[in-house]
Amino acid sequence: MSYLRDESVGIAPTSPDPGRGGRRWMLVGVVVLGVLAVGAVVKLADAPRSRQVTPTAPPTPISYWPSAATTGVPAGTKLRDSGALSLRTDNQVVTGLNITGCVNVYARNVRITKSKISCGSPAYAIRTMSTAVNLVVEDVEIDGLGRNGVTICCGNYTLRRVNMYGMTDGPRLGTNTTVVDSYIHDLARLPGTHNDALQITGGVGVVVRRNTLQVYDAATNDPLNACLMLGSETAPSTRNLLFENNYCDGGNWSIGVRTDLVGANIVFKDNKFGRNYRYGIIARPDQAGIIWENTNVWFDNGRPVVP
Repeated sequence: MSYLRDESVGIAPTSPDPGRGGRRWMLVGVVVLGVLAVGAVVKLADAPRSRQVTPTAPPTPISYWPSAATTGVPAGTKLRDSGALSLRTDNQVVTGLNITGCVNVYARNVRITKSKISCGSPAYAIRTMSTAVNLVVEDVEIDGLGRNGVTICCGNYTLRRVNMYGMTDGPRLGTNTTVVDSYIHDLARLPGTHNDALQITGGVGVVVRRNTLQVYDAATNDPLNACLMLGSETAPSTRNLLFENNYCDGGNWSIGVRTDLVGANIVFKDNKFGRNYRYGIIARPDQAGIIWENTNVWFDNGRPVVP
């Protein structure tokens, strides 16, 4: 007896032999599965791969700015004990002292170098009197002992590589003041204080450059008040102030601006800001006299801080 055979793919043969038909169906199934598998592989190869995001270091490392290792009394310096000082001689140089007490400066061109000042006065660790001109404080450590009110006040001085801590407020800026390459940190929070790393209540000709202004207290999660507080309560105005290339972290507002500020040419540029503030980076950025450049950026990613 003869049988008709159909060789078309996918159509069962008319053979009554179930063994032969089963084998043929198995062959067809293998071919179909093979085609599907190849298609799946091609599709997988064409699919976009998930991007691996690797955290990157800040564009500028924190070690670029001053620290305890690069400010204060140089390592190996031998200090002689001293009490509080009143400096009244022009061109006097004070060096290598461990000063317990505060320092008042009356003279011109005085230099205080390679010394430590420990002052717990609620007033000023260093005060420049009305007759003082061009005081230079360099490679000095100032310890406010958790009680001192203000590091230095109120004009005609330069601080360079100074390590300041333990006071409620850092330097009080005024006319002809410069703070460079210095480290302000661990301010003393006392009842009712509004701690500022730097504060100005009026003056002309101020430079604040390449300092570490660490206002935020990580131990207590307290941002304190400001890296710089701007006002003009004690003078007609605040003018010609340059705040440049600093690291600032903390504050209710990192840069506080009072409503009564009368300002002109107050320039902020090339600064890096941390994110441990309470409200924002700068209060009242549109206040007259404020110049905020787009080179002020976030410390962690280098993107501009838009006030």
